Amino acid sequence: MLSHERRAPRPLRHFTSFRHLEVLDLTGNNFFGSILPSIGALSSLKALSLAHNNLNGSLPIQGLCKLKKLEELDLSDNLFEWILPPCLSNLRSLKFFDISLNQFTGNISSSLFGSLNSLEYIGLSHNHFEGLFSFGSFANHSNLKVVKLISDNDKFEVETEFTDWIPIFQWKVLVLSNCNMNKLSGDVPKFLLYQNKLMAVDLSHNNLTSSFPYWQLVNNTRLEYLVLQNNSFVNLFFLPQYCYISTYEIDVFDNHLSGQIQANIGDMFPYIQYINLSKNALEGGIPSSFGKMSELMLLDLSNNNFRGQIFSVDFYLTHIRTLQLSDNQFTGPLTNVLSKFPELLFLDISNNYMSGKIPSSMDNMTSLRTLIMQNNSFNGDFPCALVPSAFLDISYNSFSGSILLSCSNPNL
Repeated sequence: MLSHERRAPRPLRHFTSFRHLEVLDLTGNNFFGSILPSIGALSSLKALSLAHNNLNGSLPIQGLCKLKKLEELDLSDNLFEWILPPCLSNLRSLKFFDISLNQFTGNISSSLFGSLNSLEYIGLSHNHFEGLFSFGSFANHSNLKVVKLISDNDKFEVETEFTDWIPIFQWKVLVLSNCNMNKLSGDVPKFLLYQNKLMAVDLSHNNLTSSFPYWQLVNNTRLEYLVLQNNSFVNLFFLPQYCYISTYEIDVFDNHLSGQIQANIGDMFPYIQYINLSKNALEGGIPSSFGKMSELMLLDLSNNNFRGQIFSVDFYLTHIRTLQLSDNQFTGPLTNVLSKFPELLFLDISNNYMSGKIPSSMDNMTSLRTLIMQNNSFNGDFPCALVPSAFLDISYNSFSGSILLSCSNPNL
């Protein structure tokens, strides 16, 4: 049988003879096998990317940890496993470190990152880490800009509140999802109070409590994405009076937020594209200022306590493609407003108290692929021209007339 080294992918073996090589990028191929210890011979290497291959096994302590000049290490999207070697802390020049989408296990040692003060980017998502990780490891990192950590199990915890500390970094991206963050207190990380250059924040699936952290928007005027879904935020969904021109997405799905949406929300988010406020306890009507969100592509207000007519004022949402308003207390007939959404693909208004006939103007909604209207009180004939191209559910209403199968609509 061939030895392990002889069976290893030839490119990884033979590149080690280039002792003065500074950049080695093998991203996006079909290399397999493990990284050989002889990788340590590339003592001049500053950037190593093996991302998006089929490499496996553990990381070679004898080789990888010798690359003292390494500034970029990208091993993402492979099949690497076992624990992270503690000797990686020797790579003091490392600025970019991404091992996401692998099968690493065990604890993430706090000492590992504590000594890597040059780091700017850390990607640890989608592995099998366990145990408790303290964010105090980053207390002395002045260059850190991006941290991404999405856990795939319930055995990993992140604690940010062991001690009072003020960070010396200014992050741009923070993703900490499904990390059992601050499991005992349920607190939003206090160090975020000192961040004012954030562009993306994802703290979803952590069971965080307290009030909605509106100050994230106030402190970070360039914030583009705020994702807080599946936590336990309570009290009012309050937004400070400000024009957030950089914000493209707000997602607070599955919390315990209450109160009414502010009447001028459309003035506050003129360029927003994605709003998900579903599965909360919000009430009142849909503010007419939503019509000012000219770039809006998805609006999900489902599973709340909204009431009244869906859209009481005419306006255009020329780019909206998904509109989910199900499981509320909307009443009254459909208006002509929906017919003015020319790109609408998905419409769900099921489980409300709506009634009346379908307006003829909705015949023009030729882009619809999915229409769900079940469990309302609509009546009269259902217009054949409105039948979507993929999915239709109008069950539990009071429609009458000839059955839809007699329609000549080409979408049927």
